[in-house]
Amino acid sequence: MTTGPDLRIATLNDARSRRSAEKRAAVEGAIMRLRDTRQAVTFVSVAREAKVSRQYLYNNFADEIGEERVETRAETEVINGKKIPLRTPVEYRHIEAALRNKIERLETELRDARAEKAKADRTAERERGKAEHWRQLYTAVLARVSPGQAPAPLPPTED
Repeated sequence: MTTGPDLRIATLNDARSRRSAEKRAAVEGAIMRLRDTRQAVTFVSVAREAKVSRQYLYNNFADEIGEERVETRAETEVINGKKIPLRTPVEYRHIEAALRNKIERLETELRDARAEKAKADRTAERERGKAEHWRQLYTAVLARVSPGQAPAPLPPTED
């Protein structure tokens, strides 16, 4: 029978090996869940899923997760008829944020382009009105200068 310091050391070793086995099981379970849900297996996703540190994974599971990363990066899923690589939820959030920013920028550009077009349309309409006014003045002057003759036709417009 062990007593004193030997018993304490044995108890600590037993607790340490139990914690280590629990962490190992948590990591293996996390890898399986990520695989089953078709999510990318990365150090970050496994650490988050298993509730362990990335350093623990780098120290104890570097090869296994490295192989899984390569395999899952090669896997693709089809969304709207396009093949895309599997990604982690964090990557999806980053992609979504980038796309939302791009949509906002494009909507702003579209709004500006529509305003410019409306301004150009108003300017063109104003210039057409001026041209019509000058055409009427020209016709009236020709009718006064030569009252018995028909006015000469205007040169063709480029509209």
